[in-house]
Amino acid sequence: MAPARGAAHGDGGPVVRTPAPNVPPRAAPRGRARRRQRPGRTALRRRAPTVSKNLVLARVGAASLHPGWLDGATSRDWDLILLPYQPIAPQAKRGCEVRDVVPGPKWSGLRSLLHGWDGWRAYDRIWMPDDDLAADGDTITRLFATAEALGLDLFAPALDERSAFAHYSTMRNACFHARMVGFVEIMAPGFSRAALEELLPTLDESETGWGWGLDSVWPKLLGYCRVGVVDGTPVLHTRPVGQMRDAELARRVLAESDGLLARYGCRQEHVTFGAVGEDLQALALTPEALLAELVGGWGYLIERDPRILAWIADAQLRHHPPPPYPVEGTP
Repeated sequence: MAPARGAAHGDGGPVVRTPAPNVPPRAAPRGRARRRQRPGRTALRRRAPTVSKNLVLARVGAASLHPGWLDGATSRDWDLILLPYQPIAPQAKRGCEVRDVVPGPKWSGLRSLLHGWDGWRAYDRIWMPDDDLAADGDTITRLFATAEALGLDLFAPALDERSAFAHYSTMRNACFHARMVGFVEIMAPGFSRAALEELLPTLDESETGWGWGLDSVWPKLLGYCRVGVVDGTPVLHTRPVGQMRDAELARRVLAESDGLLARYGCRQEHVTFGAVGEDLQALALTPEALLAELVGGWGYLIERDPRILAWIADAQLRHHPPPPYPVEGTP
């Protein structure tokens, strides 16, 4: 729960505010030209047109909670592909696809798959959760539906109130269905296909494969536009957030994160630019009213740790300075 590590690059520069949902697309063109097939690279086919609209792509171990994701799905418009980092039990009757075991951290394995398999480009949106998140199938379906309705390019479900967490802004805010934000944690990011095309090269910059810092770089590269946390589809993070046992690895991971933030001139931005109600319409809130609602919706966190109130206010006021206080007071 400490403030962002590393040099706070970009403190003095303006941050592009996220427009209300259902607005015209970003002015800047997006996406990258597809690379030509490299010599010696096996040609990979796109998935058939009858494939589901969305994809859940997960690095999993033997204790993965993914079986629960397949429960309670009254209608599924997403496929589940597992990329194990250690051997897992047979999944023949689970309704998912299992790739070969690729040892190592989450993002080094996903980087390898995304660079070597073009099938993900047949999907509209791709969600990459950690395997210790508890959720049912309908929650995942609603997450994708909300991301589509709001046109989100980078998104994540909020964490349930009972979750172990590192950043308050990733936790569910009871006042909203979704928030337009400046930070989506690497624990469970989702991408539009176009955004993943654009951001994929950044995975090569995480030599450790842990990906720390990328969750600050991605929103910056997207102009802090169409980035959201969906409070209406919370998932439960079940493992404690702890320290790395390997001190040297921890040093390398943190140094890599600091280097990424410095290279891209960004920082962790735990600001909320705007919010959406259950009807998926933008809420007309002044910056002051938005701050009040945020504090109310995160009251349960503030009760546990009053410092969170100061951090919420700091993040909001950095982008939405308060009006001058009237000399005559506020009767």
